[in-house]
Amino acid sequence: MPSNTLYKLIALMVLFMTATSPGFANIKDEFERSQACSYFDAEFVSDVGVFDDIKVRFCISEDKTEVIYVLDNGTSWVVPFEREYRENGVLSLNTLEDGELIRYQKSKGVVKRKVLGRKR
Repeated sequence: MPSNTLYKLIALMVLFMTATSPGFANIKDEFERSQACSYFDAEFVSDVGVFDDIKVRFCISEDKTEVIYVLDNGTSWVVPFEREYRENGVLSLNTLEDGELIRYQKSKGVVKRKVLGRKR
């Protein structure tokens, strides 16, 4: 019987550690992560026409888990890097290919590839 209790205790500890991991960060944490990238220091520059007359640049977080979008007006946000995520029903994946930041999006069974930016 004591070993059964030990297994339950270990399972509870693993569940607690998972629930408190950065994946469940709050909005303040996400805001602070998005501020880690400056528009002028960003390593990727957007291609013309990607965002319809809006100048945007990109950084990849130090731990290589997030792409930070930064607009020239200072607005920024964070999306996952090198893992699929769903936003508004569209499946997306951001990755690097030959010095280019690429976004793959799948909507209604069709996958589209878009070059977001090129390395400076």
